[in-house]
Amino acid sequence: MTAPTPPVAPPSAGSGPPTTSLRAGLRRLSTGLLAYGTIGIILAVAGLLAMLYVGNRVSSLADATGDRVELLIGTVEDSATVLKDAGSTAISFAATLERTPPTIRQAASTIEGMRGTMLTIQSQLGALSILGSRPLGGVADQFGQIAADLEGLDSRLDLIATDLEDNKSKLLANAASLTALGERLDEIADELRSGFIQDSLDDVRLVITVLAFLLVAWTVLPAVGALLFGWWLRRELATTDSAWDAV
Repeated sequence: MTAPTPPVAPPSAGSGPPTTSLRAGLRRLSTGLLAYGTIGIILAVAGLLAMLYVGNRVSSLADATGDRVELLIGTVEDSATVLKDAGSTAISFAATLERTPPTIRQAASTIEGMRGTMLTIQSQLGALSILGSRPLGGVADQFGQIAADLEGLDSRLDLIATDLEDNKSKLLANAASLTALGERLDEIADELRSGFIQDSLDDVRLVITVLAFLLVAWTVLPAVGALLFGWWLRRELATTDSAWDAV
């Protein structure tokens, strides 16, 4: 005779399946986590692609800027050479102007002396009389005409000498300005040749790359965590449902 089967005790209140509202809430949570993780990964990939595109554009800009900087350096150096040559020419011409006013003033003094001499000759020839006639009167008049033509020429030459001295001063000032500008352009060319522009663009490219990876990491890590947790929660709910259905 077989022993009677002991009665099965009903499951306690704490060991039963979760309530319907709790299970629905957990399902919604898992769905939200999966959606959040998926969207986060998509946004991270889109952000990474955008950052890579920006980095590529910065690299292209850096290469193009390097070529343009080389062209600019050549132009600046040529301009500096032209300006310094112009300054040297101005200084040389100023030296010529420095010697010219004394020569002009000497010529003015000579002309004034010649005029006085011609007036004296005119007077002497005009005073010569032979038997009441003045045989050299015409010659005397010609000397007088030459003296009249020379009148005031010394003053005008002296004014020209004064103007040349003033022009010499201004030309020297211009020469100094041109030379200083040429030297400044040489300094700018040296600064451009040092590569600080290219280095700055390389720093920008590095910062963009670091920010891109930080952004991706900041976005991907919680997204992957949410995706994994949501998938695990969904699997646990499915396993619990299967276990209670079997009971």
